[in-house]
Amino acid sequence: MIGVREDSKDLFPEQTVDEFFSIDGETVKHVVASRRIFRFERGGRHFYMKVHYGVGWAEIFKNLLQFKKPIIGAENEWKAIRAFGQPDVDIATTPLVAWGKQGWNPATQRSFIITDALDDSVDLEHWLPELEQWPNQSERLCLKRAIIRRLGDIARRLHNSGMNHRDFYLCHFRLDMSKAEDLPNAEDFELYLMDLHRVEQYGELPERWAVKDIAGLLFSTLFDSKGIILNRSDIIRFIEAYTGQRWRDAVANRRDFWLKVLERIMRTYRKDKGKAALLPACLQQWYELNKS
Repeated sequence: MIGVREDSKDLFPEQTVDEFFSIDGETVKHVVASRRIFRFERGGRHFYMKVHYGVGWAEIFKNLLQFKKPIIGAENEWKAIRAFGQPDVDIATTPLVAWGKQGWNPATQRSFIITDALDDSVDLEHWLPELEQWPNQSERLCLKRAIIRRLGDIARRLHNSGMNHRDFYLCHFRLDMSKAEDLPNAEDFELYLMDLHRVEQYGELPERWAVKDIAGLLFSTLFDSKGIILNRSDIIRFIEAYTGQRWRDAVANRRDFWLKVLERIMRTYRKDKGKAALLPACLQQWYELNKS
């Protein structure tokens, strides 16, 4: 099975998975032996290719024993990219260029995806500390709050469509800088959600996976040690963006959900920092009154 986007067929005449696997470039990530990501150029354009060599039965059984869905290849990611592009989802991500897989044995199946390189973009984890240095406070706050609203909107669209990310952290969001001379326009900017290889799709998303996503994003956004400027009070803004309600109504209407989110943040923070996380005073009071 092989597919190539119509406007890129001239650049990719390869006919088989073996031929695509012969493409090479500069490795950008090779954390596990079964998967490699590299960057390459063709026809004056830059691309990223993620190749999966087969995870082996040991990895599959390990995931199953841990009650985790094993990710055996690239197919999961290309299906997620397509799902993100559906009108009722409409979440920006890296554009899919080519994809393919070979073999039916899940332990040895080889597969790949090729995506356009988003060269004029920055990841929020590294860029947000730079925003703190912007001299115009009004512009800085306006853009920060627009980013919070967009993060909440993306999370809402993702979960309402029955999907969860499983690596829903700030480092997996990229801000488009192609139209920005200085700061992006707070009223017109693009934010991409990346690294979709672990995305799961359900008819209706189980609550535990929504809890994991939201707690992970809030923890990585609000309690990072790298000087990120989204402070504790912005939890309130995020809750309102995610739910479309005033935060008091949101936490009252889904009490158990937000308790689980806050409890997960508190556990993670204590494990990571060795002390209790500080929530906004009003939310801390609500948490103390409602926790079991």
